[in-house]
Amino acid sequence: MATANRNQFDVEAVGRAGALVAICTLVLTASFVGVVAIVSGQVADISVRLPGYVLAMAAAFVGTILLLEAQGYDGPTIIVLAGVTALGTFVAITLGSEGIVYAVRNPQQVVASQFLLYFLAAGLIGTGLGYWGINHWQELVEDVGPGSGLRR
Repeated sequence: MATANRNQFDVEAVGRAGALVAICTLVLTASFVGVVAIVSGQVADISVRLPGYVLAMAAAFVGTILLLEAQGYDGPTIIVLAGVTALGTFVAITLGSEGIVYAVRNPQQVVASQFLLYFLAAGLIGTGLGYWGINHWQELVEDVGPGSGLRR
């Protein structure tokens, strides 16, 4: 259940939240452009960049393990969250990077079309949904989890 005044924002917190929203929105927008590049067959030389994407995934995996170990999480939780984080990192880095490469190589197709504004809007919505999901996932598990039935 949501509590009143759950998150009080001061000027510094609003600045941090705004920066986080901007970064996440840009990453999602680049990822959407990357999907277009891959689906349209416009991705060239991805095999040259793939080892870097795998390295970023591995770093996210190990970093997550170290962070969660330091916070005292149990072993199964750590390995699952590290795997999910690594996979998410790989997808985001791959699609985002390919989106950036596509935009640099084909700026007329990305900027001239209205799709960039739609992708920015979708990225902003995705950021909002992600923020909401991170803050309310436990409520979802409780409300929709097995055996609990749907509650209002």
